[in-house]
Amino acid sequence: MKASSIYRLPIKLTFLAVLALIVCFAISATGSEAATKKSAKKIVSNDEGAISQSINPDDPNSVLYTDTAGKKAGVGDPNKPASASVRAGMGWHPRAMSASGLPLDRYGLVDWAKIVREGKIKPRHSLDPNEDEMPPLPMDVLIEAKSDFVADVIYPHEIHTWWLKCEVCHPKIFIPAKGENHMTMAGIAQGEWCGRCHGKVAFPLTDCIRCHSSPKPKKK
Repeated sequence: MKASSIYRLPIKLTFLAVLALIVCFAISATGSEAATKKSAKKIVSNDEGAISQSINPDDPNSVLYTDTAGKKAGVGDPNKPASASVRAGMGWHPRAMSASGLPLDRYGLVDWAKIVREGKIKPRHSLDPNEDEMPPLPMDVLIEAKSDFVADVIYPHEIHTWWLKCEVCHPKIFIPAKGENHMTMAGIAQGEWCGRCHGKVAFPLTDCIRCHSSPKPKKK
């Protein structure tokens, strides 16, 4: 064997040893990463499984404190910009709403009037605890529809005054006098009169029979 071959042998062995170490390290790192992901997945799974389907604000595992994916919210980086949902006023929370068991109308929207009538919630009359509460006004108003083929409207003051004070609507939106409000469906659809709320924060105008609930008397 030549001297040069003798010198090259240790170099080859060293190179192979280093290569073997690199391969072993790569395999170990891959296995560790996979184990970490598996562990993290398990933690998330356990975390989601522990989420309560209640809307109790005192329960840290309530759906109130989870995002739409079911993971606990509020654990992000506070130095990053707020999400679009937060910027829009926290958005609405479909997980919490669906878990609340609140009654829905035929459009899948929360039926707030039914909730109040069933006593499931009690709206606060004012942010000021010292302000006197005005009881709801039990007065229905018949609004005759112009068409002979459309039922008349029964306007219930009671359910509206659960949420609103009289001065919210009178006299700026509705003149409190019979025959003085020349309402049209076209105007309501454009945001006048009832359209100030309905179709925005109250049930949509397409739910016709909830307002047009009084059949016209048969003509002789």
